[in-house]
Amino acid sequence: MATVALAGNPNCGKTSLFNALTGAHQHVGNWPGVTVERRSGTFRQDGLAVEVVDLPGTYSLAARSEDERVATDFLASQEADVIVNVLDASNLERNLYLTTQLLELRKPVVFALNMMDDAVRDGWTLDVPTLSALLGGPVVVTVGNRGEGIEALKAAILAQVRGDDPSLDPAQWPPRVTYGDDVEGEIRRLAEEVRRDEVLTAHLPGRWWALRLLEGAPDALEEAGRSHAAQAIQAQLARSRAFLEAHLGAGVDTLLAERRYGFAHGLVREVGRREGHPARHLTDRLDAVLTGRFLGFPIFLIVMVAIYTLTFVVGKYPQDWVSAGMGWLHDTAAAHLPPGELTSLFVDGVIPGVGSVLVFLPSIMILMGCVSFLEDTGYMARAAFIMDRLMHLMGLHGKSFIPLIMGMGCNTPAIQATRTLEARSDRLITILVTPFMSCSARLPVYILLAGAFFRPLQGALAVVGMHLLGFAVAIVAGKVLRLTLFRRENAPFVMELPPYRLPVLKTTLLHMWEKATVFLRKAGTLIFAGATLIWFLSNYPGLADRDLAARHRAAEAAVRAQGLPEAEEKAKLEDLDLAHKGTIMNSSLAARFGKVLEPAFRPLFDPDHRRAEAWKDGVALTAGFLAKEIVVGTMAVVHQARAEGEDGAALSPLQQSLRDRSGLTPLTALAFMVFVLIYTPCLGTVGMIYKETRSLGWTLFSVGYGLGLGWVLAWITVAGGRLLGFA
Repeated sequence: MATVALAGNPNCGKTSLFNALTGAHQHVGNWPGVTVERRSGTFRQDGLAVEVVDLPGTYSLAARSEDERVATDFLASQEADVIVNVLDASNLERNLYLTTQLLELRKPVVFALNMMDDAVRDGWTLDVPTLSALLGGPVVVTVGNRGEGIEALKAAILAQVRGDDPSLDPAQWPPRVTYGDDVEGEIRRLAEEVRRDEVLTAHLPGRWWALRLLEGAPDALEEAGRSHAAQAIQAQLARSRAFLEAHLGAGVDTLLAERRYGFAHGLVREVGRREGHPARHLTDRLDAVLTGRFLGFPIFLIVMVAIYTLTFVVGKYPQDWVSAGMGWLHDTAAAHLPPGELTSLFVDGVIPGVGSVLVFLPSIMILMGCVSFLEDTGYMARAAFIMDRLMHLMGLHGKSFIPLIMGMGCNTPAIQATRTLEARSDRLITILVTPFMSCSARLPVYILLAGAFFRPLQGALAVVGMHLLGFAVAIVAGKVLRLTLFRRENAPFVMELPPYRLPVLKTTLLHMWEKATVFLRKAGTLIFAGATLIWFLSNYPGLADRDLAARHRAAEAAVRAQGLPEAEEKAKLEDLDLAHKGTIMNSSLAARFGKVLEPAFRPLFDPDHRRAEAWKDGVALTAGFLAKEIVVGTMAVVHQARAEGEDGAALSPLQQSLRDRSGLTPLTALAFMVFVLIYTPCLGTVGMIYKETRSLGWTLFSVGYGLGLGWVLAWITVAGGRLLGFA
């Protein structure tokens, strides 16, 4: 199987081409940094299987950030048989800088001239045959998001893999970029010293090593330092640098960059022609308003409020439909399945546990659809600039805002997205504050409690307030971390603003479906297992107590013997059943565990010591460590929510149960929401923090300070509310 690497600048459409080539549905967005790790897929053409590897975008092979290192390491390895250099046709000159470095690798290259529709719209006409001749490889015109040019690209890749055209053999190419006699002379001398080490030049040209060493690339210097020819290489490197800086009057890396930009500029002048003087671009006119100094931030807030309003108002209708469906399933199962422990597991554990989470699926899909729409338009990249000034308050810059925004969807990929940050201190601070962003898994908890304890408008404001509180806590925590643990490093903020684009409906729907499948997969596995475990812990050993069961049957028989009217008898039997389940629950393993935790949570959720079943809070929050969605499912099981709601009730059965029987008040419910927002991130996020920091210490620090901070903020909520006279 041949391996093809997709390489190019950030936001040049690599992932769109990857999806079109392989049929995959990887996430794409109109902003830099969507792809931060390598992804692979395959396609088969003319009987040959080809593996396609989508690499993170990079402006050069200098590898300053973690995602750029992933791309550089793979391109320099022996794994890639062919490189597809994806070029943004509407911004060709800037994209060609990376091309000059890729050509030095002397590997077969296909050039995908992507986003050609944007270039034509901007008035560009490009001479593709001349471009191909000057670059020395096939150039294929593509529009990745529409699948245009994909078959031609596959054919060009196969021709390179099979070596159909000997003239395209990279080993025969002369250097495409020349750096002048003085520099070329030093490159040759240094390359000769590098060739003393057969390991270094086994699969990479000596010239490539010489250029990397002259540029001062840390990885190249490190590799050369381990060579058995290290002394000769380093001595020649010192002589070459001293000679060039003395004779040319500038740093070597600056000289090399000037030559590369010169090549790119000259090539575009040769192959490109722009008609007339285009009027002020639409992107510039929109940016004048949307990123303006005075209007930018208010517009951003309005957009955020509009998204959440749409999520709650429109999402309420399908939410009710799913709730009614789960109620029907519960009633049907309870009426037709024989009594027994398995029926109890299904009716009282699985259906309420999983169903209480599933009802929020429509709201989450709508929210993710809105976020995807904004990403594809290019507005999310502007949001980073709008928030740059605010981000400086926490000692970071606007580039850190992208992972924080991604955290609104899920904290786990947001942690991984910090790879785009060059400075380690910026990465660590962003990693440590990202879990405070209110992810979609917390949303069901907010909707559940806000709907149960607040009027509709107050509830909507409470949910929006949770998101703003998460961001405010991230700002304060980031500032404290910058002032205490990360004082020295602070990288400047440079980020490319993509042009505005009209999102493709299919892409937005795919993003919504992807989020739905992830959610449904969790519901069918993790939440199902969690609901089953919670049912077991909250029903045993009481469910196996034969004496208790016998007393319950005797009590039921006594009621039936009274000859009461049917409705009254049914109500009494239901009350007996509820009391029986309550007895089982309060003597269960979960109750024993919850009562151990109860003193720690009492100041937050039971400050007056009036709640008999306050232990249930600790059980639900502990289960939330696995995944925040499980909090709602656990509450449904331990609070024994009736399947059917009251006639005409606007609340779900679980919301009615919480409001009428849990003992929570609006104030303690708000404190519960605050604690869920801040406390220890879920297991998946903790695992990603460990992976990205490669430090058990920072991982434990994240867990510990989140837990402590969550407790303190929830306590402040309750104490402050009581001082103001709220209950």
